[in-house]
Amino acid sequence: MNIRSLEIFLALARTPNMRDVAARLFLSQAGVSSALRSFETELGVELFDRLGRGIRLNEKGRMLAARLAPLYRRLDESIHLVMADTMVGDVKLGASTTLADHVLPQILYDFKMQHELVNIAFESASTLEIVKRVESGALDMGFVEGLVHDPKVRTTLLREEEPVVVTSDRKFAEAGPYPIGELMGKKWLIRQEGSGTRETFLMEVMRRGLSPNIFLEFSNNDAIKTVLHNAGTLACISPMVVDTELKHGDLFVVPIKDLRFSRPFMRVMHSDKTPSPLLESVTEAVLGTLAQQGD
Repeated sequence: MNIRSLEIFLALARTPNMRDVAARLFLSQAGVSSALRSFETELGVELFDRLGRGIRLNEKGRMLAARLAPLYRRLDESIHLVMADTMVGDVKLGASTTLADHVLPQILYDFKMQHELVNIAFESASTLEIVKRVESGALDMGFVEGLVHDPKVRTTLLREEEPVVVTSDRKFAEAGPYPIGELMGKKWLIRQEGSGTRETFLMEVMRRGLSPNIFLEFSNNDAIKTVLHNAGTLACISPMVVDTELKHGDLFVVPIKDLRFSRPFMRVMHSDKTPSPLLESVTEAVLGTLAQQGD
């Protein structure tokens, strides 16, 4: 069964004349007759009564036509819509925590306002989990922090960011800058395994032969910010995450003398997937916002 068969059946239901339907659909009369026969054979039931040289819907044909016509109209409208507008479709996106909490929400709202026929499903997880879900096809596209090591996905650099070390102790922060090695004995609060922020921090300090005192690990940044109000605690975190706290004087940047942390924001797609105009448009919106925040 195919769409053309449905079109021919419904055309004959409206105008039970083989010659007229053939002319309207640019088919031969024999082609229309053959298509109808194939359709009825596939269903295993006759839908028209053959009355002399004419045809008329029988009781089953009338029921099928009444129920099928509105469904076919919706199908036809959907097909034409998809063909005519590239900003149509259901898209599944994901982002790692910092981007999911501080970048993507307003972007997706603005995008939906501009493209009402785009349905967006969005989820947040660690960088590692987002990459896995892109690889499995559960997500069309992901946005993550930090390096991606999976050969089955393709990455595009969006922007570099410099995480900062923060404390709730103003005097301690103002007494800097400190050599990074001098801070390793503090109570470090870090994200859980799979976090891009965690990987950036540990990679940079271990590259220098240092081992931080990991006091607590958390699955989210809000928990880290809460615990930072305890004495002797430090965290390496995205400046976007602590922007409000820094402005209000609740947290303070600890200047580091001999190290600058840096990590990329990346778009992640399956290596076999070609980005559609819709996905490229979302990416451009993310790029624009990240560029403004980086200024």
